Amino acid sequence: MELFFDRSDIVDVARRPLLEYAKKLRWSHARILFVVDVGISLSPGADAFGVERVIRVLRESTVGCMHFHVDAAVHSNAPFAVVANPPGTEAKYIGFKFDSKLPNGSLVVDQYDEVWCFGASGPNTNDDELGALTTWMNGKKGGVFATGDHDTLGASMCSRIPRVGTMRAWTNAQGVPPVGGAGRIDTNRPFNAAEASGAEVIEFNRQGDTKPQPIDWVTWMHHLHFPFHVHRRPHPVLCHPTLGPINVMPDHPHEGVVFDHVAQPDVGLAAITLGNDYDFAGVAGEEYPPLGAVRPLPMVIAHGKTLADPPLWHEKGDSPAKRFGMINVYDGHRAGIGRVATDSTWHHWMNVNITELEAAGGTNWEKIKRYYLNLAVWLAPPHISRTCFHLHVLESFFAYPGIEEFSPKRPTIELGASFRAYLLRWHGPCWVTQFLIDRLTDLSVSYRERWMERYLRYPQFDKPFPPRPDPCLSCPSPDLFEAAVLGGIVKATAQLFESDLVEDRMERLAAADPDEIEKVIREGSLRGLQELNATFEKSLEQSKQVLTSFEQR
Repeated sequence: MELFFDRSDIVDVARRPLLEYAKKLRWSHARILFVVDVGISLSPGADAFGVERVIRVLRESTVGCMHFHVDAAVHSNAPFAVVANPPGTEAKYIGFKFDSKLPNGSLVVDQYDEVWCFGASGPNTNDDELGALTTWMNGKKGGVFATGDHDTLGASMCSRIPRVGTMRAWTNAQGVPPVGGAGRIDTNRPFNAAEASGAEVIEFNRQGDTKPQPIDWVTWMHHLHFPFHVHRRPHPVLCHPTLGPINVMPDHPHEGVVFDHVAQPDVGLAAITLGNDYDFAGVAGEEYPPLGAVRPLPMVIAHGKTLADPPLWHEKGDSPAKRFGMINVYDGHRAGIGRVATDSTWHHWMNVNITELEAAGGTNWEKIKRYYLNLAVWLAPPHISRTCFHLHVLESFFAYPGIEEFSPKRPTIELGASFRAYLLRWHGPCWVTQFLIDRLTDLSVSYRERWMERYLRYPQFDKPFPPRPDPCLSCPSPDLFEAAVLGGIVKATAQLFESDLVEDRMERLAAADPDEIEKVIREGSLRGLQELNATFEKSLEQSKQVLTSFEQR
């Protein structure tokens, strides 16, 4: 947990006990397996047709307290082999299948929390593979990311994986966009004024220049409150903590497409298919299963737009302007299974597309890089984010401004506002909202669902986006809920370390039991909500008295 040595805001005296506590945690990082077909490179190189740079970005980065351990596997029909110490980002597993086993008999996928699939034209996944992967997705709540490209690239690996297979277009039957012709999805952007005016051709290799394509993020949080201020945020996967919404991606002359809950006439794609069942050698179930009354569904979180040719002049020829689904996600945690995300193309990820963007640096690269990291955080099973949240709670007591402002005598909402500001520095507002949803999951699923329906835009089985009464004059800001829950957590946790002596607080921190911390955090969350409810009821009564007095007059 080298994080604590790198953070200048953590007071030196707290580093040792924080590390002692961190050592007790079974999970402090997300283990990710990149699975690629033979045609996708794992080697370095500015023009490499592969994902080497993204693997290194993950390995070299930390998000809050979350670290990423990344290995790679080549999906092929070669004899299965494990490479003990692969150099750089080269494959640890050769001849990998999703049901491959280690010498001790355990499945390779069981060693990982996430599987990221970059399919091209490799062997078809068989029922035994799909059964093993589906069991892992459902039982271990493993997260899956998957992408391909135009036509059927990626279909052999990904098209039959539950959720993955219907979230993105993989096959001709589904209506995949072609590599050429007017029907292709060409997102290349002009690099100079001559190209922008249609005087010069937009070259194919503009896919690797320093100008990315703009994307349209979809509203995830939406709240309209007096005085009619619109509160909008993208999905956490498309949130940068300091730079705002992630609204750019690398471009490419022929992308794929993901499914939406409505038809996409510009690219000839029907609405997503829901209600399928699967059966892989006895591993059977509903593709989008309910958990009680809750049935989460995929949601498009970003759309792309192409530029019309003519008037522009694309190297690949004429093509009208199109709007298409680019990224979608499925929150399986609400159904007790793993999360899923799909992307229109692996060209958002490849060295050949991102090398010059990275070299140029600045806002565009920082946003694109954060997209990769956000996916790694969001796809992780719940216990990993819960572990990191515990560490954030504890470290905040020994960092600024927490070390000065976390007085148990302060009101709960004020404490929560201070802790929220602390978390915003590392994660940004979208992820703090995701933390709240995770805490509500631990308290009450029905309460969580009511809260989400009021403040978030997400599809439901019988209505893609249910209407809400806006403005809601009596609805608190979502930030107030966050402050109440976080403030309750701070108050409850402070009691564990209550002492006038710094040495005593350090000893209690080092000796803290993770299960006890979880219990305290849960109780604090509940007390914070109860206090908010009591305050809200009192406020409503006061408002009612004012309005009643007006009616009587």
